[in-house]
Amino acid sequence: MREAKVTLHNSARVAIIGGGPAGSFFGIFASKLARDMGKTLDLTIYERKSFFTHGATGCNMCAGVISESLVQTLALEGINLPSNVVQWGIESYFFHTLDGSVEIKSSRLRQRGIATVFRGSGPAGSLAKGIQSFDEFLIEKAMEHGVCVNRSFIDKVCMEGDKPKLYSAGNMLQECDLLVGAFGIKGSTGKMYEDIITGYKVPPTIKTAQSEIELGSDWVVRRFGHSIHIFLLRIPGIKFVSVIPKGDYITVSVLGKDPKSDHIRAFLDHTAMKKFLPSGFKIPEKFCHCFPKISVGAARKPFATRAAFVGDASSTRLYKDGIGSAYITAKAAAHTALLHGIEEKDFRGYYFPTCKFLNRDNLFGRLLFAANNFISIVSPISRSYFNIVQGEQKNLGENTPYSDILWDMFTGSRFYKDIFMRTLHPSFIMYLLSAIVIYPLKKTFYSFRNR
Repeated sequence: MREAKVTLHNSARVAIIGGGPAGSFFGIFASKLARDMGKTLDLTIYERKSFFTHGATGCNMCAGVISESLVQTLALEGINLPSNVVQWGIESYFFHTLDGSVEIKSSRLRQRGIATVFRGSGPAGSLAKGIQSFDEFLIEKAMEHGVCVNRSFIDKVCMEGDKPKLYSAGNMLQECDLLVGAFGIKGSTGKMYEDIITGYKVPPTIKTAQSEIELGSDWVVRRFGHSIHIFLLRIPGIKFVSVIPKGDYITVSVLGKDPKSDHIRAFLDHTAMKKFLPSGFKIPEKFCHCFPKISVGAARKPFATRAAFVGDASSTRLYKDGIGSAYITAKAAAHTALLHGIEEKDFRGYYFPTCKFLNRDNLFGRLLFAANNFISIVSPISRSYFNIVQGEQKNLGENTPYSDILWDMFTGSRFYKDIFMRTLHPSFIMYLLSAIVIYPLKKTFYSFRNR
């Protein structure tokens, strides 16, 4: 006799472990789709952290940049970001190297641009700033859709028997029909699920360094404007640094090999950064900083019967748009669970292709960032590329392929494969090669003529 298919029946209990964007998005999409199908679900997000808390304890430790494509997509979903959540609107990117700086704007940027947010309620000491956490805003949206929030810490999950069982401090809290892992890349939590879900392996990670520096909104407007600043300065141990304006603060995000607080201090003390800081600025002895991990690979087998992993616990885009990846994977998992079923074969057939798409796209991302790193350290190529970009920025109404590649890479507004394929266009390659040859010749000519 054929066994009955395992599906989410009416009033099925769904436990979502983690209240970051991936968990909230899953709750919102599952609730909306269930309602459209005439079902009700008992959805609960388990999140111990309070995002109302200031400083590192209330923060999910992220640079907090929401791409223009995600801002627009969320608006279409009815999720409009309020002004106390959006700390700054971004209109351009500045790229700074030892050979100079260039500002890049996109001709595609329309009414809804890039937004910067705090994942918690702001840095330590920002109590009076009126900052609302982006993560708490999404949890409230999930609650509006009927999702419950439980502040217990899940320290044990038992997969024995037919359904997952959740425990906290020795007490069983719930037996659920579906377990959704949206816990990010927390090492101890991930290890717990590796032990109970056959074949699951958390994604590989690297450490980043991040700090919030208070400069006052007037100074931030005057020196940083509505721009994210990318610094490619060849500082030992640092690949690049992003400086992200957020109201009274700037977020300094360092990507490198095992970055520490000393790397943050070295960057703030660099001459290229000093000109953006107030005269006499001294790096505080104590400042709000953290060392979050980011995923640089994919989880292995992020699903099982009655279990699925989403967001950073599954697949995410390389270096960029982690919130966008949470949206993509959460929506795909929710649709799979409601429309197809919650058996391992269902997730493998309908959810896993979304994960594999992101994973394959990251291969192109690695090539792009490797090429960008090479260009930034080879002065003739770097100067030539920036020279081309500066020329494009004077005529934004026209075609701007070189500017668009940098824009799309660092904003996360396009998939890496699309960007990479554009770099292979013969006209793109030939024009860049000609610029590399012509630039030093022109420089030599003008130097000779001005003698």
